[in-house]
Amino acid sequence: MKSNWFIRNHQTKDIVTSIIRSREIKNRDKFLQPTLDKCHDPRLLSGARKAAGKILSYVQNNEKIAVFGHDDVDGITSTVLIYSFLKRMGAKHLRYYIPNREYDKFGLQNTFVNWVLKHKTTRLITVDIGITETEPIAYLRKKGIKTIILDHHKIMKEKPLASAIVNPHKKHDRFPFKFLAGVGVVYNVVKILAQISKTPIDTSAPLLAGLGTIADRMPLMDDNRIFAKHLYYNLDNAHNPFLRYFMDQHPNTPKEQAIRKIILLLTIGRDENGKHQGVELLIEDNIENVKEIYHELENRLHENEKIVGNIQEIIQEKYNEEKPQFFICCDESNQIPSHYLGVATSYITDTYKIPSLILAKWEDDVLTAECRAPSGFNWLDYLKKISSLLIQYGGHKEAAGFTCHAKDFPRIKEHLLQLSEAHKKKIAALKNEMKNFYIDYVLDEEQFNTNKLREVNRIFSPFGQGNPQLLFLMIDQKLNILLKRGFKIPAEIEEGLNYNIVFSIVEKEFVILDFELATTRCENFY
Repeated sequence: MKSNWFIRNHQTKDIVTSIIRSREIKNRDKFLQPTLDKCHDPRLLSGARKAAGKILSYVQNNEKIAVFGHDDVDGITSTVLIYSFLKRMGAKHLRYYIPNREYDKFGLQNTFVNWVLKHKTTRLITVDIGITETEPIAYLRKKGIKTIILDHHKIMKEKPLASAIVNPHKKHDRFPFKFLAGVGVVYNVVKILAQISKTPIDTSAPLLAGLGTIADRMPLMDDNRIFAKHLYYNLDNAHNPFLRYFMDQHPNTPKEQAIRKIILLLTIGRDENGKHQGVELLIEDNIENVKEIYHELENRLHENEKIVGNIQEIIQEKYNEEKPQFFICCDESNQIPSHYLGVATSYITDTYKIPSLILAKWEDDVLTAECRAPSGFNWLDYLKKISSLLIQYGGHKEAAGFTCHAKDFPRIKEHLLQLSEAHKKKIAALKNEMKNFYIDYVLDEEQFNTNKLREVNRIFSPFGQGNPQLLFLMIDQKLNILLKRGFKIPAEIEEGLNYNIVFSIVEKEFVILDFELATTRCENFY
């Protein structure tokens, strides 16, 4: 046994009902039949009706509208969703801007502000970003440019002075589900816009909501599960030219792999001057242009794989110098491009199960940093305690970032190491902790039926944050029986012995995740 095994409660002969109960799924019907009509009323989102009304007036008054989106796939899909819908409404003066983290800092920087003024923009909509952008939004307001913020990130400080703010984390917000992705927030506002403008929503809208939600690793529960399930069921029949072309090129690719590939292609589309090839790919109607952009991004993806491999070697060498429990590295020689800092930190955290922080020089005396951590560690708590030394910071518990002045880095490092020393036992536990397997169902011999189990797996899919892969346990299993049943067998399992096995179903394959000799079983998990 390599992991701790825990049996979930409420087991009966009905496998689906047992898992529903043990996972404490409150709304059985919504979970098992996750259709779009079961999404929460968008009007419960505080500020959503106000935002939709103002956006409608912007279009009717021929305002010059700019959409500013975060540069990840949640931001890209959010941008495409609102941009495409405004086009359907008849917006005549519409632009979008996605910053390129290779050149731009996080947030609404001077480059973007100058771009807004240059194009004589009169109204701004920020998507998947904006809730911490108090100063630039105040400056734009003085210039006569009003802003609507559609965001899902935690509200860290004073809210910006915007014309409307839609965010499920607002105080007194009545939306029942607080873990929407940015694109989920946008989708809800677009639903209201569709109603008041009498403009039908494109069938691609919920597909975009699913893509952004999965890419941002949001909990696949409640409305998020609806978006994700809708994507899995309808991707093959997508009307969007890119999605349709992509699926034609990958007819036999399992859906989960196809979605991962789409997310990678969109991510790699960063461009200059606010353009983004991922956005262009999703808004382009001409199939020949779609093919051209797609194959360009495919080539970029192959080059990116080489760059990532090189970065992993560089950061591995730096880790090997001290092999710390809390990894802090300032890339003074600029070996790691700033837009790959997230890749580098994720590599350390995923490989060694420790918090990691990597900084690189941005411009003049400014450093930019990416932070990652395993589950159970909260980077935002750490950054809040040193916020007086930071220019800005934000993100999520396990994936955050900040900028700072280079002169402040020694003090930042000192403070963070002091904090890590104070919590060293907890951090060490993250690294050394045995993995916990929460077993959904213990199967009897007569219950093992490959088709029925695959169907159960399909019912509960897609899996991700908040809805982990189903885990099954079988007791007293022999090697020859496992082989007959089509299991992928670990090399350590020997003939002539009986085993208890924990397994899951991955892309219809039965995969053994952990096992132990059957003679040791009872007291370990009952």
